[in-house]
Amino acid sequence: MVAALAAMGAGAAPVVEITSVQQQYPWTNTVDITYTSTGIAEENTYYVVFKAQNSAGTEIGVITNDLKISQGSTWVARWQPPFNVRYENCTMTPYVYRGGQDDYMIVDLETWQVTFDGMSTQEASNTRYNTDDYKTKKLVFRKIEPGTYQLGVSDNSLTQGQTNSIHNVTFSKAYYMAIFETTESQFMRLNGESVTTESAVAKGSVSWNTIRGSAGVSAAPGAGVLNTLNTKTGRKGFDLPTESMWEVAARADNTDTYISGETSTEAVLDYCWTGDNSDAYQVVGGKLPNAWGLYDFGGNVWEWMRDMYNTEDLAKLQTDIFKPISSGDATKVAYRGNGRNNKYTSHPKNWSYSYRPSGGPLSSEYVSTGFRIAYIPE
Repeated sequence: MVAALAAMGAGAAPVVEITSVQQQYPWTNTVDITYTSTGIAEENTYYVVFKAQNSAGTEIGVITNDLKISQGSTWVARWQPPFNVRYENCTMTPYVYRGGQDDYMIVDLETWQVTFDGMSTQEASNTRYNTDDYKTKKLVFRKIEPGTYQLGVSDNSLTQGQTNSIHNVTFSKAYYMAIFETTESQFMRLNGESVTTESAVAKGSVSWNTIRGSAGVSAAPGAGVLNTLNTKTGRKGFDLPTESMWEVAARADNTDTYISGETSTEAVLDYCWTGDNSDAYQVVGGKLPNAWGLYDFGGNVWEWMRDMYNTEDLAKLQTDIFKPISSGDATKVAYRGNGRNNKYTSHPKNWSYSYRPSGGPLSSEYVSTGFRIAYIPE
């Protein structure tokens, strides 16, 4: 069985259509996939990934074609399926990606190499990156474009004493936000531990000091796993996000009060692991992403921020979203997002983008508190 894919989204919509699939018997198990491409606005700017599924819907093979695809071209991709797999029993689906762009930054936690990638659509990136490999052996970051975004909420009862009134933030340089909360396997690799069993479950019960050291919010990570990440990659920009950086990414240009605009329990639980549907840390990326392909902002684990705990209005404190709040209670920092130990039915304010609780001391490992990594290019 074969399939055609139209990459839906803004601008040109590249279409890859499989015209034939031929398995070379009896001499080899190689499968030749012949396909054409149309709707390409510019030659040599896209590539294609084919995924094969068996009749039960289980993925049994992935092949990335090395040849770039261009307008009206015919190409052949070669797939080496598992032994005794016949292509007639598989569904082969192409996914189109844009090359040479920097929508996504990927850090390989085994080689510490940093690469960039671009997607033709958000749906394509969700499919590509929501896999065990990217949740355990790599870190994936989504580029947050500069601009003006609305933050805050009109009802300050939703912010737990730390006011966050409606306001705009404007920034002129892009930054990157991890699309997943840091997982157990990612944390072990960052922490120099041996990984005997891969786990894409969100890492919880981790202290702020373990993440970035005890040098204070205004200093770069001086110790901890983020210092390791900066050192191993030869970069300086990996850190915890500030509250404003986190809220811009979480909202994804959404001005609603609650996660993805949802207010009913059933709708919220499509996006979040909470006390209503889980009593344990869960594999990241198991719920719906926001509009920018970022997952789990409303549940699974609370996420440590870089900012010192301060009860003043965030609108007055953070005119520069990249500068952490450095005044307030030096023994506590903010965290955001909600954890799996709270029920939406009991704590609906936890699903406000503007909810601003705090935790301390910074050496404490709180149940259901983990982290998401940000990157500010130097």
